[in-house]
Amino acid sequence: MIEMLEITPLVDLKIIRETMSRIGVANKKEKVLFPSCYLYEEEGKFFIVHFKQLFTLTRSGSYNNMSEQDYTRRNAVAFCLKNWQLIDVIISNIEPYGSRVFVLPFHEKAQWKINHKFNISLLKSNGGLI
Repeated sequence: MIEMLEITPLVDLKIIRETMSRIGVANKKEKVLFPSCYLYEEEGKFFIVHFKQLFTLTRSGSYNNMSEQDYTRRNAVAFCLKNWQLIDVIISNIEPYGSRVFVLPFHEKAQWKINHKFNISLLKSNGGLI
């Protein structure tokens, strides 16, 4: 079982997904952004998951190399979303713990390439990723 971060959406899920697509690791020189996390739904509950956690969901646990830095980055993304009042986090003590995440401003999105490290369609067909 992977450790997912349960959240409560406070706004439309489309807004959360779009915002999360602009948060991650950036190559500023080439203007490429790699989103770190995704919104996942399971049995009516919502979770923020790191893209590496999604591989575990599709490959029966055969790919599990989540590092402490990956969990810290996921928590930093959730911390931002909570501060922007887009979500509430079920555990109340979520902190970014010094992790830095790049947030691409919405008005600059057209000048950047967003490169997903996870093939989203792998979970969409199973109803998990939203």
